[in-house]
Amino acid sequence: MSDRRTAPRSPARWLAILILSLSAAALGQSSGTMSFDPPSGSVGTDVTVTLAGLTPGADVDIVWTSADADWNVADGRFLGVVATDTRTVVATAQVGADGTASTTFAVPEDYGYVHNVFAESGGEQVARQGFVVAPHMTIEPASGPVGTPITVTLTGAGYRFWEMVWQMAYDGAHTGWLSAITTQGTAKVVIPATGEVGMHTLQAISGTHPVPYLNQQQSPNYKPAVPTVLGAVFEVTDGPAVAWSAPAEQTLPRKPGAPLADGEGPRVTTDFASGPVGSPLTVTGAGFTPGAEVAVGWSSVRGNRISGAGWEEVERELGTATVDASGAFAFTTDTPDDLGGAHRVTVVAGEDGAETSYVITPSVSMVTPQVVEPGGDIQLTIKGIGWTETANIIALLLDNGYLGYGCGFNSQGDVTIHLKAPGREGVHFISLYPSIYQGQVTGPGAPASPDANATYLQLPMLNHVDHPGEELPAFHLTFEVRR
Repeated sequence: MSDRRTAPRSPARWLAILILSLSAAALGQSSGTMSFDPPSGSVGTDVTVTLAGLTPGADVDIVWTSADADWNVADGRFLGVVATDTRTVVATAQVGADGTASTTFAVPEDYGYVHNVFAESGGEQVARQGFVVAPHMTIEPASGPVGTPITVTLTGAGYRFWEMVWQMAYDGAHTGWLSAITTQGTAKVVIPATGEVGMHTLQAISGTHPVPYLNQQQSPNYKPAVPTVLGAVFEVTDGPAVAWSAPAEQTLPRKPGAPLADGEGPRVTTDFASGPVGSPLTVTGAGFTPGAEVAVGWSSVRGNRISGAGWEEVERELGTATVDASGAFAFTTDTPDDLGGAHRVTVVAGEDGAETSYVITPSVSMVTPQVVEPGGDIQLTIKGIGWTETANIIALLLDNGYLGYGCGFNSQGDVTIHLKAPGREGVHFISLYPSIYQGQVTGPGAPASPDANATYLQLPMLNHVDHPGEELPAFHLTFEVRR
């Protein structure tokens, strides 16, 4: 029997190889080779690119491919992730007389996992290779008294379904999840240091699941070049607890309203475009009939997702104002105690009318009482929780451990939570984060069934700046347990 490694190729096999070669040339496929040193690395790693088998003297661009990703939210529904391909030149080189070239680039701050990298010359692809961006986690600072803000930075989070979520644990307690869809692969989270004096562990565990998936290395989605668990250690030191800002200072800043439009006819605006429940609000208008009485109306949503009766938009009157001789008016009130999110503000006087929009943002009351015995009753109230799939719940952590969530749809934005104080004496923290109640998980790499939604939903979204849909804040509140 002949050795297969040295057996002559048959004419049919030579013909097949020739056809494949011609097809590759017609499709503009790679004619050379590309390699990386190292073949994978975290953001900022210096990489050497080596090319071979290319046309001597040719100029070559090293093209890094990635994605422009975003959350897919429409009409109050969460629909997963959308992404379009992107291309960026990260280095250039000139091919030597021997057909080789070498250049370097730093791994861009980008999504993690595999990126296709092409060498292109004269508008054609001449080589290609994959590079793996490895996720990496750091914390800052590494020590401090209880309450110290710990900034956790995760680079290299992905955008494809099985690569986009990292679950965080503090001292082994499930804290919540990280993603970086709208922040190009980098997630930043600030959590309070909690627990007794001594060493405490933080872990980031990969997996788009309701809870951490602990044996990712045995998963069908496992990629050997990508770590599945990242860790850091924080030391809680002696000293007075670090105070966080008052709850009122943790709300989102109010956005200014649009200028009153020029022209004729009825028109209306508000001094602020957003604000928490109870914040002052002035509605102004122009172009109305002098001396007329205008009725200022407010729209909202009533109902829920549970009873089966659904929900509907309703409108109520906030009050009235009299138009002055110039056709203008001003009406001042407090932001209504209502659902978070956008509301229509209407102004009607006879057949004249105009409208604008105003957004209620979440706010929270201080935990009461501030000092409580072990096992005692504590309460907090959140206002301005919304009704959409991305805004109708808020998730609660106690000392960085996920406890559960509250829903504000049926209660018109009011979430009142009753808890029992923990037994350990000392300063404790309650943290509140936005979440996603329900929705679909469509997007790159998502399961075949778009209704397979038992994944990362209903969990605290720790890097809330990446929250889909509405811009929502996080809150950190303190109380003390003392006998």
